[in-house]
Amino acid sequence: MPRTETYRTRVVRTVEDLAPETGELASAAGASEFYYGHEFLRAYEREPIQPVHAVYYIEVLDHDDRVIGLTPCYVQGDPLRALGLAADEKALLSHVWHCSDTQLASTHTGPEVARAVVAEMRRIAADEGLSRCGFINVATGSPTADALEAAGLTGTDLDTRYTVDLAAVGNWDGYLASLRYNARREYARQLRRADDCGVRVSEREPQENEDPETLRIFEALMANVGSAGYYSKERIAAFLRYTRKGARIIEVTQDGELIAKAVVFIESKKIHAWAGGYDRHADEASGRPFSSYYVLMSAIIKLGLRIGVPTLEGGRRNGHFKIRYGMRPQELMAFMTDVAG
Repeated sequence: MPRTETYRTRVVRTVEDLAPETGELASAAGASEFYYGHEFLRAYEREPIQPVHAVYYIEVLDHDDRVIGLTPCYVQGDPLRALGLAADEKALLSHVWHCSDTQLASTHTGPEVARAVVAEMRRIAADEGLSRCGFINVATGSPTADALEAAGLTGTDLDTRYTVDLAAVGNWDGYLASLRYNARREYARQLRRADDCGVRVSEREPQENEDPETLRIFEALMANVGSAGYYSKERIAAFLRYTRKGARIIEVTQDGELIAKAVVFIESKKIHAWAGGYDRHADEASGRPFSSYYVLMSAIIKLGLRIGVPTLEGGRRNGHFKIRYGMRPQELMAFMTDVAG
């Protein structure tokens, strides 16, 4: 009979106490270097964008005491009203809501790792007085989803994120050529009109103190799609102080006025369109003959092509636009369990 691997867990409360090898674990595990890197974890620990009431990091160790997995966990609510939690109810969740690609982040796959992590999550949640814990934004059909299902958790549909295969299109002309005729024609028309109106696009690193007022446009976008309160301009500004290494800011202006803005994060194989904003009502009210959203999304795609990463993570929401313009949907699931289960 083959030997069943056993794992133990170790819990720390701050990124500063994580085992040093966790800094490179994401790359070895095939997880997002952005969401599971120390820079993002430290930033969210110090300046969470959605309220976080407690932070736990679960390290998974093999029989030789080697760290083979990392699961960041947060006591948080349900800002998108997607889990069926009561208005003030909290749960222990991995990852944060602003992570769209939750994984077990382990170099060893299989239900044994998932069982060890879930058992530890239940213990933590019980100590916190919570009734539920689990994983959010797990890609359907992924190794993490398979491991959680094998460990006894049942997934439910949660959301959709969208990606572009930048390696396949090669350059901007290749991207346009990959679109259907009507979509290609419309994209070119929108950008041509923006250019005729003197629209400018700039890219830079975050400043030490980003002006929150320039981030108000993020709040406007989420309010327009029915998720008011998901972004806070003050919290994003504070968060960006700790993510200056991997972050880039893209700004779209017309006659000196900011009309669209995005924060993107860059890792070795991906560019993440992490947060963005434009106000379609302002576009309409001003009589602009173009949509600033087209300009913003094209700037993000062009940046990814220029730096040579193979994949754009295009974020969630606005699926109709993203599918029309060549993005592939990836369904996301939640795997929740009762603490007493």
